[in-house]
Amino acid sequence: MVLTAADIMRKPPKTVSPDISVSESSKIMRDTGEGFLIIREGTDILGIVTEWDLVSKVMAAGIDPDSIKIEKIMTRNFIHIPPDTPTIKITETMREHGIRRLIVMNGRELLGVITSRDILRIFKDYVENVSEIVYRFGIK
Repeated sequence: MVLTAADIMRKPPKTVSPDISVSESSKIMRDTGEGFLIIREGTDILGIVTEWDLVSKVMAAGIDPDSIKIEKIMTRNFIHIPPDTPTIKITETMREHGIRRLIVMNGRELLGVITSRDILRIFKDYVENVSEIVYRFGIK
């Protein structure tokens, strides 16, 4: 059985308006325990902001996080995949683009997000299943 994006994605994540401050967005990330936010205006997904964006584009640049809107630092050309994408393609896409989060969309509809942690979780489950089969059949 091949797992797809729909099988491993986290359900729709927290979305925020493009006009909130970077300071406010960092508090939302802290409160939700996620290292990213999806930026939405109405039904349109505009971009994604990660903790790396906060560090590299605001803190390291010496910009006051209360003075800048999240839309100024978000990634607009974000990578997204359809829900039927197989896991091998998911991992290849993340590796090719050097990203740790992948947005799952059905057309323009946000369905969820897959993170590198999700990939590690399914890998752990896979290794445990294979180990159980090996143990059960006494394969050495």
